[in-house]
Amino acid sequence: MQQARITDNFRQQKNFDSISRTSRDKKQQKAPELPGAHGEAAVTNYDISAEERLLRAFDLATQYGPCTGMTRLERWQRAEQFGLNPPMQVKELLTGPQGEQLNQCLWDGRV
Repeated sequence: MQQARITDNFRQQKNFDSISRTSRDKKQQKAPELPGAHGEAAVTNYDISAEERLLRAFDLATQYGPCTGMTRLERWQRAEQFGLNPPMQVKELLTGPQGEQLNQCLWDGRV
């Protein structure tokens, strides 16, 4: 009976010199950019204003409690009521002239 060698249990590594240059280049190509949720165009940080970035950060901050099922202003008021010290800039944006447009949470209609 022949004794098994330790190398019998490990896969051999390929020699990359034998792979053609074109197949290696195809593997290194970038993946195509995918659209955002629900078929929307993908949004980058460069596409949104500083105010929207601030509001999105407020939506994603778990220290102020859950944000689904209520507006941003309701969430800010609840956080203030519980003494969680939400950012005053968020309240100023939500009570300002564009407050009605900015009041919906990032997750509104998606969750």
